[in-house]
Amino acid sequence: MRRLIGLGLALAMISAASAKPREVRHLAPSSVWVVNYADDSCSLGRSFGEGDRKITLFFEQFEPGDSFTLMFVGKALGDLRDRPMITVRFGPNEEQEEAAAISATNDGVPALILGSGKRIAPLTKAEKLARKKAGGELPFDPPPIGAAREKAVAWLQLGKALPFELALDTGPMDQALDALRQCSWDMVRTWGLDVELQKHLLRKAYPLQPSASWFSADDYPAKMQQEGSEAIVNFRVLVSESGVPTLCHIQTSTRPKAFDDVVCALVMKRARFHPALDSQGKAVPSYWRQTVTFRLSS
Repeated sequence: MRRLIGLGLALAMISAASAKPREVRHLAPSSVWVVNYADDSCSLGRSFGEGDRKITLFFEQFEPGDSFTLMFVGKALGDLRDRPMITVRFGPNEEQEEAAAISATNDGVPALILGSGKRIAPLTKAEKLARKKAGGELPFDPPPIGAAREKAVAWLQLGKALPFELALDTGPMDQALDALRQCSWDMVRTWGLDVELQKHLLRKAYPLQPSASWFSADDYPAKMQQEGSEAIVNFRVLVSESGVPTLCHIQTSTRPKAFDDVVCALVMKRARFHPALDSQGKAVPSYWRQTVTFRLSS
């Protein structure tokens, strides 16, 4: 049986308390934060620990804001195929969140990827309700997390993926995440859009019909299904002032390329949008981006 799961919104819930406290292993930083200015994404990376225990953490953004994709890379992760659900927490002040993850490899090294939509702080109940009312399509911007909360972060804890809880001692995250956002706004400029205009939109572009209607289980590439291949595809669409997509571009993908081709072909054929509005209420060119997760059911 094949299944196409998830347009953008990650599955999340507060995990139940463990019956027995698990060992927590801390890894100290073994490198500085590094921001990578790529053509289609911005990433923030840092290594923790040494040798076979080393874990490299990546935050990746495909547009400005508080949301990002998380990726953990390291031999210590071992075989992750049986651990698709993990917990993450930016401590000591933020709540723990349970999230779906995809196991992969990075240059032959085990990796664990959490799709876009992760933040330093999970959405509150009120914010989740507001997102639900928006239907996952209307522009939904929860209040910014803010530099003060980002500065208060001391560690990022990863649970359920390993026989123990793994805590990466990140230290304050405000300056590092600010550098990541600056990179993301610079990326928007390379798309040919006016950054100052995009920063002050009255309304962002959003689909006329739910984006889930653009895809169905029948769109899962047959060859990829036969091979048991899964993928996370991050894409952006440039939207004209009349709401018509003018360009679909794959930002990053876990590949194979067959997934990328399916996504953009269907988006250009089926997607139509309410255009973005500038601060005066005039329709202007802008963008819309999303993540499609292709996952096979068990």
